[in-house]
Amino acid sequence: MAYQILKNKFKVRPIRIIYIFYWFLLTYILSALIFWYITLNKQNEQIYHYRMQMIGTNVSQQEHIENEKDRKFIQYIGEGVTFLLFLFAGAILIFRLVRKQLIQSHQQQNFVMAITHELKTPIAIAKLNLETMQMRKLDSVQQKKLIQSTIQEANRLNSLCNNMLLMSQIDAGGYTLANEKVDLATFSNDCVEDFIARFPERKIEVDMNPDSNRDETIITADKLLLQLAINNLLDNAIKYSGKDDVVLVKVFQRNRKIILQVIDEGKGVTPREKGKIFEKFFRGAQMQTKGTGLGLYLTKEIVKQHHGDISTTNNIPRGSIFEIRFKISKN
Repeated sequence: MAYQILKNKFKVRPIRIIYIFYWFLLTYILSALIFWYITLNKQNEQIYHYRMQMIGTNVSQQEHIENEKDRKFIQYIGEGVTFLLFLFAGAILIFRLVRKQLIQSHQQQNFVMAITHELKTPIAIAKLNLETMQMRKLDSVQQKKLIQSTIQEANRLNSLCNNMLLMSQIDAGGYTLANEKVDLATFSNDCVEDFIARFPERKIEVDMNPDSNRDETIITADKLLLQLAINNLLDNAIKYSGKDDVVLVKVFQRNRKIILQVIDEGKGVTPREKGKIFEKFFRGAQMQTKGTGLGLYLTKEIVKQHHGDISTTNNIPRGSIFEIRFKISKN
């Protein structure tokens, strides 16, 4: 019983136990260092007094012994300070590495749970829809609704698999870009049309500057990766905003950059999360929302592969603006 309780406590609070052990070990080393310094300094004083008693009143030897005592004192101080600096540098480095490893381990555990849920949910819904059509005689409207739901869940499953596969390829450095000229405005509009078909109940609007010259929005990109990046931003905007909120996609040119913005009216991103939102597996405070923490990470990596940059700002009065900036393609 006692072993089981201890085991459960260790499972619940592994990070706290590791931190306690780390600080205990660091405190022990510092205490040993201080004890070492006091002992050596005391020993130096004892040797000094013993030698002074042995030589009697010889002034020249007394000065020599005093100088040697001072040199020993400076040596102990120098060695102690040097060791202390190395100790602190190593302690800080180890603390950061261990903390980073523990955080990644915790994030990976959350990712495994999230990915399990994300895989099981569309499979279960698709199976239920197919079994319903098999066992019951449904009219055409009901069949169309179930088929649309099944296709939507299959698309979710396909997007999830693509994200996982691409993440492994990018992390391993094994993906080669298929660069070609792409009209970002037209391409983004096609992505939006696909999402409108998948989510007919949601309000998704576009602003592609139809009166401007189309050559102003031409970039060099890998279409597969670009579609995945835009889809991830659209999926993120739909996921973290209400059913009646508007999602707006804009493409325009600014300061000799081609800008893609995905704007939502959701809860927004807290200032604390803005620095972490593009990290792998990070999902923020809204953990109850479906997701794996891969979408924004992959979007950032895709944008980086295309020599662009991505950021998020607050949408006034509420929501978020995710902005991607690409270089203008040279003819």
